[in-house]
Amino acid sequence: MNLKILLPLGLCALAVSVFSGCATQKTGSGRNNTFFGGLAEVNTGSYIPAGATTIDIDGTKFDGRVNPSGDEVKLLWGAITYTDY
Repeated sequence: MNLKILLPLGLCALAVSVFSGCATQKTGSGRNNTFFGGLAEVNTGSYIPAGATTIDIDGTKFDGRVNPSGDEVKLLWGAITYTDY
């Protein structure tokens, strides 16, 4: 195949695969953002306890923060959860 056709087609396929799985939802307490088809998820103002099937990293104990923000970051479809509350 010709390189002039293959390169733009590859770039378009990469852009579609990266940006197709992004979603933002506004909730009553904050905002939920999902990136890369659920690979990373950021929830602001959630204050929901992490589930039993995740590796929970508590930001108030890890960072020593006094004023929690209520943010939650999930990685690898919820396998690792960083909470700040």
